[in-house]
Amino acid sequence: MLHIRSLLLPILCLLLSACSLSENDTPRNLVITDINTGPVVTLEQQAPLEIFYNLEVQGLSNINTDVYFYLIHHNEIKDSNNSNEQTVEDIHQFAVVSLSELSEGNHALSVWAELPHGLEGGDYQIIAHVDPNNTVIEDIEEDNSPSPNYAPFANGQYPHSDIAIALISTHDFSLKDTKFGQTALLLDAPHIESGTSHHHADLIGYVIADYEGNELDHVQLTAEALVNGTWERLHFWSTSKQQYLDSLPYLFNHDLHDQHIGFDIALEDDLISALYANHNAQEQVELEIRFTLSDLDAEGDLDPSNNIISTSIPLFFFEGQANRSANIKLAQSYDKSYGDQSKFSVGVDLSGQLLIVPAGDPGARITAEGNVEAYFFNAQNTLFAISYDGSAYVSGLNTGYSSEMIIFNNVVFEDESYTSKFEKSWTKSWEEEKVLAKANFTIGPIPMSVEAGVNGGLGFELTVGYNAELYANGDLFSVNFGAFGRGGVDLAVASAGVQAEFNLIDNVFSLDSTAGFSLTSNDNTQPHIYYALELSDEIDVISGKFGLYAETKGVKWCKKWGIPYPCGTKVTRYDLWLYQTASVFQKSWTLFSQEGSVNL
Repeated sequence: MLHIRSLLLPILCLLLSACSLSENDTPRNLVITDINTGPVVTLEQQAPLEIFYNLEVQGLSNINTDVYFYLIHHNEIKDSNNSNEQTVEDIHQFAVVSLSELSEGNHALSVWAELPHGLEGGDYQIIAHVDPNNTVIEDIEEDNSPSPNYAPFANGQYPHSDIAIALISTHDFSLKDTKFGQTALLLDAPHIESGTSHHHADLIGYVIADYEGNELDHVQLTAEALVNGTWERLHFWSTSKQQYLDSLPYLFNHDLHDQHIGFDIALEDDLISALYANHNAQEQVELEIRFTLSDLDAEGDLDPSNNIISTSIPLFFFEGQANRSANIKLAQSYDKSYGDQSKFSVGVDLSGQLLIVPAGDPGARITAEGNVEAYFFNAQNTLFAISYDGSAYVSGLNTGYSSEMIIFNNVVFEDESYTSKFEKSWTKSWEEEKVLAKANFTIGPIPMSVEAGVNGGLGFELTVGYNAELYANGDLFSVNFGAFGRGGVDLAVASAGVQAEFNLIDNVFSLDSTAGFSLTSNDNTQPHIYYALELSDEIDVISGKFGLYAETKGVKWCKKWGIPYPCGTKVTRYDLWLYQTASVFQKSWTLFSQEGSVNL
């Protein structure tokens, strides 16, 4: 009993001393006495602004606290006669300040903030809430924010700043940048038989577009090339309609501001001929391209001047190869990238070749290879590479094949054999999940770490052989990778995570090639070599969406007599879409197809 009394006595003394505080003692209190924006009274949507405020600290020293700033629409607080508690709907937290080691006295402070996206415009008030988490013990808590229960703040006399935000009456879209998925535009000269189908992809890339408005909006993207001083229309491949179009339709989505509109452009023969007629191979030639967004809705665009963007790309023509030994070389390559390296990007490099040697030791050689590289958050990763090389000569020398597969920089398969006759079939597959990159993001007020990678598989089914005829046919590779992400937080005040529905690449690259040696045939009575090479590809690159979300437990606001005040807690969800797009590139086409014969 004595022990308990010894513990209670100091506590009792403290309580008695607190009760006997002199009337002259300064109450412990934090209060914001003034908020203003200086000379700024009207702002455009998403404009930055500096908020000036005075924070008075009484009876406290060396304290740490936070200040939250909110925008509240005047319509929410115009009814000053309603005494019923109502929920405030149009209020936005848009700045948070953490202050440390504050001393007693008046502190003149400021903070830069950016207006939230999607405000409806009109008149707003800027209000503040100091120490919203009640980390500082005060004698007066009612003046930490506007309150109808605090007499000095009655009749709307709480600290605030009035500001007008420009109303977007219709909408405004703009083109911000354009990127090509290749370093140069290489075209076959008009007199070169390219052996490609009309589905060829000459110019690959994307434009970055932005949208401001209250409704989703349909637009169309057009492209033109400057040819002999005249802008000539280019044509886009439409993945949905499976044909080339004069313009590419697009629907803006509110969830993503930097929207990527992927394009796949083919140049027609007459346009190539016009470019070639004035091309000087001795000079560096740049082809100027301009893109234009046009509104498809009746109300029009708020500022048409930002709807056009121009760029250029080096232009070269392939003139064909001089071949003094009369060898025949059929070859085609394809090397382009898709997407945004700072988010997600895929590079695809395909090539195939058939070489015929009719003189000396007659023979043939078939080669083909493909590789895919991916960028995650600017980190480069080689997903896989595969190659095949087969050859056959009449003498039997250097007759055989070799093949190799590399996955994530590791050789996972290799095979070779050199003999006078051979036949070999491979059917290989691989499936795995691989983390390829990590990055940090802030989603709403919540910092989080994300790891991203791929899951899926690849393989090839290829048959090769030689017995008076060299052949190789099958799918040189088939690949399907989806992107995934992991990360998040789960705290008492917030939770966050990754949301993904994403196809990185789905691709089948096929090879069908033959080279035979024949003394006679129905079409040719002379000893000859006949040959054929076909390379085809079916590809779908980067479709779906990948992003982050966070849910925070924040302050719920209510109002009485036109005065806003905190009245509880609510959950707010934030979405950050890192990438959200329809398929950037989707097509089935023949890279190369050619056949013929040569007399020995």
